[in-house]
Amino acid sequence: MPAPAPAPAPTSVPAQEPVSEAQNFRQRWTLIAQSFRDMETNPDYAAYFLASKELRACQCSRPDPWAVLRGLDEGQPAGGGTDAQLRCGFCIVQKYAQWQERVSQQCGLMLVLSPFEIERLEKSEDASGLPKRCFERARSLHPVAASTAPAKTEAVLPPKVHGALVERKEAHRYVRVIAGPACVVSVEDAGLQFTSKDWLEIPPGLMQLKLKSTCQATVEVYRGAKAEFERVEPLSAGESSVLRWETK
Repeated sequence: MPAPAPAPAPTSVPAQEPVSEAQNFRQRWTLIAQSFRDMETNPDYAAYFLASKELRACQCSRPDPWAVLRGLDEGQPAGGGTDAQLRCGFCIVQKYAQWQERVSQQCGLMLVLSPFEIERLEKSEDASGLPKRCFERARSLHPVAASTAPAKTEAVLPPKVHGALVERKEAHRYVRVIAGPACVVSVEDAGLQFTSKDWLEIPPGLMQLKLKSTCQATVEVYRGAKAEFERVEPLSAGESSVLRWETK
């Protein structure tokens, strides 16, 4: 019987050369350089990430990985970047990812905030690094608040002078002067004059009059269709006096 064929010798696996410390150092800087290149393609990188609270947390100056790689290629170990610069580069890459996640979350959250909450967020530390377009988009979803819209004011009718009152109106006031026939009272707010023979009709909405009398006099105020007596005020000769009343 023929002898069995000998078993084939096991194929030897070539041993891999260990990565040197210098190669590992260069690989790390290459990774940082590629990450920085990707970050800089984001239009929000310079405008918002560089001003973000995430980047401030690294507490270091941004290294130039391409300059470090050129230094390594040229055999300049001294210019190849320090361990502190390497840690700074990795910190920036990590914080960039955290900043992107926060921007995505907070810009989405703004869409359900009230105008007051949006304003409060914009003034807080959390607004650091958030694009302005997020705030503008959130505000566009809210109509202009009534409190910020210009108030519509109704025109206030001026007072009128009547020689005799045929009909009195509800909610109007009526003023007359008690003085001698030669005494004249001026309504400085309206450029009117009246005497003891006249009645001054005050329409609703007019809440004060600035009066000036040529003599010592008294004015009486009545209210409404039933001429209910309301008040009396003295006037001094040659002096201005403001007559005010409250709404009812």
